[in-house]
Amino acid sequence: MIAENPDRVRTTLDPKIDIVFWMLFSAEQNRELLLSLLNAVLRPAKPIVSVELLHAQPERTDVTDKSIALDLRVRLHGGEQVDVEMQSQRRPAQPKRVLYYWSRLYAGQLPRGADYSALRRCAVVLITDYKELPTSRFHSVFEVRERHDAELLTDQLELHLVELPKLHDALDRNDEPTLTAWGKFLAARADKDLEALAMQNPVLKQAKDALDSLSADPRARAVAEMREMALISYHLHLSAAKEEGEAEGRAKGEAEGRAKGEAEGRAKGEAEGRAKGEAEGRAKGEAEMLLRLLALKYGEVPPEVRQQVMAAKQDELETWCERSLSAPSLAGVF
Repeated sequence: MIAENPDRVRTTLDPKIDIVFWMLFSAEQNRELLLSLLNAVLRPAKPIVSVELLHAQPERTDVTDKSIALDLRVRLHGGEQVDVEMQSQRRPAQPKRVLYYWSRLYAGQLPRGADYSALRRCAVVLITDYKELPTSRFHSVFEVRERHDAELLTDQLELHLVELPKLHDALDRNDEPTLTAWGKFLAARADKDLEALAMQNPVLKQAKDALDSLSADPRARAVAEMREMALISYHLHLSAAKEEGEAEGRAKGEAEGRAKGEAEGRAKGEAEGRAKGEAEGRAKGEAEMLLRLLALKYGEVPPEVRQQVMAAKQDELETWCERSLSAPSLAGVF
């Protein structure tokens, strides 16, 4: 029996889930929150005071499609466009995906035959719950500059990367206080953390109230749980597929390298041994993926829980994955 830790209990939806982030910041009644976040990341010369929310393409709104990204697209008063995305887990070729998002925004604003002077600056903001770059910088900004003397070629491209696991170093520097405050809100692991932030910062109190209201909506909770299950299934599938592909490659290499004169009994025994090893490898991969998911949602996983997960069978791992969607604490999963 896992002891309940009140400091780790969370009943509110997690804004690090992309659909929760989208529902929270796209709501008309929460427009001040969106403006605060955009100003904190972009740090414009003049504060952004209004935005126009651009609707997502219909084919990108199915939350059960685990391979899509639910981004938030807005147009600023001067015509500039910004695409904001929350990612809780790394995706293949992430830097290329971000650059592709920017290119769609930039190219999509110019009708056929229009003058290039009509083009407006576009920016992409990617917030991650994992470390994407090897540096310790919490907020990285990429532009088009000359390699040797850093001369800016154009301000039309701007890519922002905010890595939540690097928040601690940013708090020590305290050079972006509003952005680090938002970082603490997004990275909070328990309701107690959100309550403390709300007492310190009026904007975050407003954000907590909005998150509480969203979390109390049964439909929003259902959509969030569907999305989280889709993402868990997607990453478990990727892990299992990788293990299976590696096992098949090893099996094929061993088969081709064996002498043709091997006895059938030895071949059968080796095949059974490989099959057992492959199954154990897949189970180990899924167990490690579940441990990463538990750590993301509830914080550090105790050694006894880690041992229990690594020794579990396939059906137990699937059951615990499903429970993690709605359990407010680690104890509720088991």
